[in-house]
Amino acid sequence: MGTRITQPGDSDYSRQVTLGINKSMIVELDNPAADVVITNPDIADAVVQTSKRIIFRGVNYGQTNAFIFDKDGNQLLNLEIGVEMDMASLQQLIARHVPKARVKIEGLNGNVVITGTVDSQAESDAVQRLVSAYIRADDSTQIVNMINVAAKDQVLLEVRIVEMQRNAIKQLGINLSGTPTFGDLSNLVEQQLYTGSPLVNADTTTLAPGLPFDVTGDIGSNAGFPIQGRSLGGLDGSVAYTNYVGGNLQSSVGVTLNALERIGIVKTLAEPNIVAMSGESAKFLAGGEFPVPVGQDQNGRITIEFKPYGVGLGFTPVVLSEGRISLKVSTEVSELTSQGAFQGESRTAVDANGNVINVEGVTLPALSVRRAESVIELPSGGSMMMAGLIQSKSRQNLDQIPGLKKLPVLGALFQSRDFIQEETELVVIVTPYLVDPTQKNQLRTPADGYANASDAKTVFFGKLNEQYGRDGAPVKAADYRAPVGFIEE
Repeated sequence: MGTRITQPGDSDYSRQVTLGINKSMIVELDNPAADVVITNPDIADAVVQTSKRIIFRGVNYGQTNAFIFDKDGNQLLNLEIGVEMDMASLQQLIARHVPKARVKIEGLNGNVVITGTVDSQAESDAVQRLVSAYIRADDSTQIVNMINVAAKDQVLLEVRIVEMQRNAIKQLGINLSGTPTFGDLSNLVEQQLYTGSPLVNADTTTLAPGLPFDVTGDIGSNAGFPIQGRSLGGLDGSVAYTNYVGGNLQSSVGVTLNALERIGIVKTLAEPNIVAMSGESAKFLAGGEFPVPVGQDQNGRITIEFKPYGVGLGFTPVVLSEGRISLKVSTEVSELTSQGAFQGESRTAVDANGNVINVEGVTLPALSVRRAESVIELPSGGSMMMAGLIQSKSRQNLDQIPGLKKLPVLGALFQSRDFIQEETELVVIVTPYLVDPTQKNQLRTPADGYANASDAKTVFFGKLNEQYGRDGAPVKAADYRAPVGFIEE
């Protein structure tokens, strides 16, 4: 007789069963059994109650098999046993709490595999939370989530950043100047009278009035504009009075007037757009980078790093459903400014060889930043004002001359006023959209419809460009007006 080898599960009597851990299964036989063999009793064991009834119990996670023979040695049953966690109760729990989820829960060597389809990311998260709570997963237990989310998972985020700034500046300064003179006084000087030749002798000596003398001084006020640092212009005027006595300057008085009222409005608008997959992060920056010194060696060589500025946007979308998108958004608008800038001083250093090195100071600009970070939830196409800021600042300074400032009415001539008021209103509006890819010919760029004007049109009509694609129509080779280039059809 030949030899016959039966592989696991490769016989007419083979059956594959999944046995829950710490749970039992009853096997009823048609013929009485005489022998029961279990390959790995640590995975499953068997209790023979009668010759036709055997109870198998799951002991530990894993795979094993069992063979049952009759008294003649014929094979009655071959069981391929997989001991896993019983998922029947968990499947019912998911069907009760997430009824629209079309998922299946399976065990794999003590781990859990979730497969199927759900309509939204929120349902997928709910299923995973229920599984985690049911099995009380530890470090050795893994949950493999293979759920397919039917909802769209590409999100376009549109952000509108609008800022209005209003500045009001008022300057009124009056400075006085004068040269008062106290004098036109006479003194007595000794004079000699001559009757003959003054070279021979003097006849007589007498006292007579000499040339007049006086005492002269200068006075003036210099009230400036410390808030602005200087006069910004406006109306400048001066009035002066001068007194002469006998052709000699006796005194003078002058008044200088500076008056300014300035109102300015600044509008800032930025609309960054960016697309990202659900659960993935995306960043966008339109601006530049400026160098910042971070170190300096003994020879004066400076090490720099570049810091970004401009319009920046970063966000992470999570599509919960067709009507719910969770967004973690960070957006900012920054620009270089001289206010708050750092001015380094020049210095002299001596190296190890005794050489004198001049180290020049550096000037670092400051950044004016408007930044907002938040986590919000919106439907596709819905908008929300994510951030808003209304800020008002006013500063006023009076430079006065002590004592004279208290004079009624005339006290205003001895003071200068410097006033500034700044008002800012900033809003950040975000709008997410669920999007699908489209065809290239349905997309438009700012360069569509642009072509350089011909030399004749530029010289005689002052045109810099001309349109060759209008109303979204595709560009045709016959309409191309550039002197060089080609058309791709």
